[in-house]
Amino acid sequence: MYTIIHGIPVMADPALPREEINALISDLIQTWTWEGRQLGKVELVSDGQLIHVCCYEKPSIQYFPLKSNKSEV
Repeated sequence: MYTIIHGIPVMADPALPREEINALISDLIQTWTWEGRQLGKVELVSDGQLIHVCCYEKPSIQYFPLKSNKSEV
């Protein structure tokens, strides 16, 4: 099941209850924000009594102006 929760793309096992998915994502967002990171994507896979949580950080993109070389002009 693919969904977006609090702006985060989430791929979750359809066997997981929606309430549990929402609670996990809310906890992850809070933890990642506390650590100063941005959550980009989450995958939740149910494995019996365990849930495998794979988190991916949002890529950080920065732009820097090129220095013009006046000798080439």
